[in-house]
Amino acid sequence: MTTLVGRHIGRYRILEQLGSGGMSVVYKGLDTALDREVAVKVLHPHLAGKDESRRRLAREARAVAKLHHPNILEVFDFSAADAQDAFIVTEYIRGQTLKTFLDEGPMDPPELAAMVIHELAAALAHAHEAGVIHRDLKPENVMVREDGVLKLMDFGIARLMDIEERMTVTGTLVGSPAHMAPEIIEGLEAGPTADVFSVGIMFYAAMTGRLPFSAPNTTATLKRILDGDYEDPRRRVPALSDALADICATCLQRDPQRRYPDAARLRDALADHLAGLGFARVGEELVSFFADPASYRKLARRRIVATLLERSERQVAEKRAPRALASLNQVLALDATNARALALLKGIQRAQRIKTWRRRGLRLGVGVAAAGLLGLGGWKARHANDAEATPSPVTTAPGGAAATPPAPDVPAGIVPTPPPGDGAPAAGGKELAGRPGTPQPPRPAAPGARPAKSATPPGALAPRTESAPAVGGAVRAGAARPSAEDEESPRKPLVRKLPVSILVRPYGSIRVDDGAISSQPLQKHDVEVTPGRRTVTISCDYCEDVVDTIDVQPGGDNVFHLRAQPKASRLSVDFEPAGAQVRVGDQLRSAAESVKDPFEIRSPRGPAGFQHTVVVEISHPGYVPERRVVHLRPGDPTTLRGSLRPE
Repeated sequence: MTTLVGRHIGRYRILEQLGSGGMSVVYKGLDTALDREVAVKVLHPHLAGKDESRRRLAREARAVAKLHHPNILEVFDFSAADAQDAFIVTEYIRGQTLKTFLDEGPMDPPELAAMVIHELAAALAHAHEAGVIHRDLKPENVMVREDGVLKLMDFGIARLMDIEERMTVTGTLVGSPAHMAPEIIEGLEAGPTADVFSVGIMFYAAMTGRLPFSAPNTTATLKRILDGDYEDPRRRVPALSDALADICATCLQRDPQRRYPDAARLRDALADHLAGLGFARVGEELVSFFADPASYRKLARRRIVATLLERSERQVAEKRAPRALASLNQVLALDATNARALALLKGIQRAQRIKTWRRRGLRLGVGVAAAGLLGLGGWKARHANDAEATPSPVTTAPGGAAATPPAPDVPAGIVPTPPPGDGAPAAGGKELAGRPGTPQPPRPAAPGARPAKSATPPGALAPRTESAPAVGGAVRAGAARPSAEDEESPRKPLVRKLPVSILVRPYGSIRVDDGAISSQPLQKHDVEVTPGRRTVTISCDYCEDVVDTIDVQPGGDNVFHLRAQPKASRLSVDFEPAGAQVRVGDQLRSAAESVKDPFEIRSPRGPAGFQHTVVVEISHPGYVPERRVVHLRPGDPTTLRGSLRPE
């Protein structure tokens, strides 16, 4: 393709070539009407000559031009259907691609990669809500601006080429097939989940420094994607937490139904994880990181280690050893000699050894008890056989009648102790007759009871005490009975409080039921409450009070994700001429009217941050229209001032 440098395309003067691909050439240009630098992407003739491609270009450009997000490249203009060249005009970014940055190595610690993917997911979420699918996510299509802000480019452009073209043209928009979702390879329609899959590939690559499905050739790469064959990233990155590995794995599911349904869910999952580590303002963190990567890495590692140590200590106190061990493993991967972590680990291991010894002791005790019961059972069987074989002797009372000798001094209802040997004479030289009081079979001890020491000869039945209940739970005469008051008023069991984590997006103070409000507005609150349904009130300086309900269950994780509601902002546009029409979203009024009756701008509930961004479009016949991006603070009034330039 012949270079266009020095020529004009419409009102845009082409200054220099920035890059070239199989689909287009990108130039730096000057908008001569607005006197600003722009980027002009000009399609190659083999695409520009196709009517269908031009129609797709116009359709996609219109859709993307409606997207206004801090992390999405702004589309300013596009070519008319009858123009000689097919082109798209966007904002010009000074910086480097994310690919250039990732070529230097993986992002360490992995939470930095999570921050980058969070920002991209936030941009994609905005696009998905507007019905726009990117379809060509890869590091080459992400710019890192000089101030550290990420910009996602080339929304929807992949639709300009059919799947066959994208697979056969070298260096096309798709670039490497290693970033393609399985459904795109199969020629199916790509939805939001296809973008989620491609973001998962970028996430994996940013953490490990290599693509998950890379292979020696394109065919092998596509097969690995279709088979879902990739290495667990934790094998390459010991400091990678299970939570981040699970988020990445959810993105890379072969079945689209098992992935996050859209980028908003991915964004929220990453935001909750990062907020729990103290990284709530992700955009600001990345600005600091890209300004000085080496210094920021050291600081980030120290912050993560400190947070994980506090979490481990809390989990140990709550007797949640497996979770504490997972946190400590990550700490030691980041800082192998951390004395505090090693001491905690040693304490957990000691507690586990004690627990193991107790389990072994219990098993030994159960074995001994079982052996004792078996011995008693044998004695019972032998004694019963002997009793059947021996006739019961009787004494003769005066007058020749059989008489029963007086029983020993044994309280009523008590079985007397058997003779010291089978068939031996009873005390006083007489044998016991077969009557109530004849030696009875032994009664088994209550479960868990320890055998009491006794002087009773082996094999004999010890006398029961007055307070012991009879077999089957019957109460003997003279035994203590529970009072009627005790029977009617059973003791109420104590209700144990459970540990609960409440994650507030973006952050806020909480009050559970009628309790005290938390001392600080945080992203993560760890509290203890009793089981059941509880009301949580969220409040902060920038948000309205919101009441949510949580259901605390015994045995559950009890982690709840709640969202703050930012206060409405009021925006006035003080522009000349006063009759200029001002549009903010779906609201339209004149500049003069907006001063008297400001626009009321409401943020969505649970935003990534409390700063809200809106696009203001100002126009008037005979004047050059303007579009301004305004950052609003919830609850605060804002006035945008300026004037339109005559045409």
